[in-house]
Amino acid sequence: MSTLILGGTVVPGTGKTVVESGAVILRDGRVADVLERWDLDHAFDGEVIDASGCVVMPGLINSHVHGVTPGPLMPSGAPALPDDEWLANLDRHLLAGTTTVLNLCGFCTMDHVREADRRHAVHVRGATTYLPEAERAARMADGRGLPAQSGHSTVEKMLDDGAIAIGELGGGQTLGGGGQDLSYIPRAIESASGVRVHSAQARRMKEAVLGRFIDPDACDMAELRVAAAEAGLEGQIELVELRNIIADSVLPSIEPALNGIREGVQAAARYGVPVILHSAAATARVMRELMDGAPGITSGGPKTSGAAASVIASHANHPSHTPAEALALAKLGRDRGWYAEVSVFDLLHRKQTVTTREHWDVLLQEPGLVEVLATDYGHEGHHDELISAVQDVAERGYRNLAGAVAMATSAVAGLIPGIAPNGGRIEPGRDADVVIASAADFRDVRFVFVGGVCVVRDGRLTPAARR
Repeated sequence: MSTLILGGTVVPGTGKTVVESGAVILRDGRVADVLERWDLDHAFDGEVIDASGCVVMPGLINSHVHGVTPGPLMPSGAPALPDDEWLANLDRHLLAGTTTVLNLCGFCTMDHVREADRRHAVHVRGATTYLPEAERAARMADGRGLPAQSGHSTVEKMLDDGAIAIGELGGGQTLGGGGQDLSYIPRAIESASGVRVHSAQARRMKEAVLGRFIDPDACDMAELRVAAAEAGLEGQIELVELRNIIADSVLPSIEPALNGIREGVQAAARYGVPVILHSAAATARVMRELMDGAPGITSGGPKTSGAAASVIASHANHPSHTPAEALALAKLGRDRGWYAEVSVFDLLHRKQTVTTREHWDVLLQEPGLVEVLATDYGHEGHHDELISAVQDVAERGYRNLAGAVAMATSAVAGLIPGIAPNGGRIEPGRDADVVIASAADFRDVRFVFVGGVCVVRDGRLTPAARR
């Protein structure tokens, strides 16, 4: 099977070069050649795709996703999604040009990951958080998707079985963040009052009770009264009961989740694998503690991709930070040899859960501060596309086009060994994972190839997308 893609702007993913009106030849599942031009008088034995007006780039690699396997969901070990939902999540990734994902629902087994990888064209890789304190936090926050018996697995067993990283350490569900705002706090309030509040209302009431840094001493009953009235709870529930419901939903998992971050970073140093931890206001203190003193962690001096115990601060642009806090923490991490990932959430287009891009802009405009781009997980799996993040970074001038594409391709492959060993670049001999998207709007993805097989054609999934 051979395919010639010609006439488009070829961005190989190296971070350095762009080939205007170039040509790419795919053959037998590999990139056969990358040419500066193709002579139209030459015949080609295979499919020819005219990519004029398009950008041709490597299949994107998303290092921060959830809800893409039949296993426990999120760092809280919530029940697995139904098959049609996690497969639909993978469909959305693929339609937007992402061909490899790292599942950060760390209580999935590698059997769950392999099943997803087998059933869908997207390459699904696995990370793990099977650590005693992380599991204790999950069971306190939710845990309904976990086996009845604790200690079902360990990080060592998971790594031996094919996991490529430790993570996500902590999460909004176990650390009083967005997962609590979206699900657990509204559910608890509805159970007591019959009133369903939305996430922004839950967040405001949570911060009235516990502040931004999840501190019981920060409770402001006057602010809680105002927030409760605006959420329609006046006369439906006593204020003290409301305070206790919120505290009881959030607080039990906080300490074990923070201890789980410490455990995970130590385990990463021991086993020499990357570790991905939840950056947010609630974890800032522990992150600084680890940056300043934990032994055996990559710190100081120049960064080396793939170095043992590389620590990746996920969504360094988390909106629970102030922009200034996010910038200061990311700079400290850079000085200590940590790596920063920024997540697009839904801040560019959908704007349902994250309505400001200020944190995103502050970090990306700082030269050399952010290594890679990712998405995290939007409400019910709907977040902005990774490919739209690439275009935004290029159009805003935070990187040139070559550099922006690299942040979602080769830079990810270099930072997390095993995620795409032969991917992330359009070079002869590399896997033929290739995306063709409109140069005017990258979200208009025309074609996607995985292993040289067309899985998206004219913006629609082909039968080869699911197996």
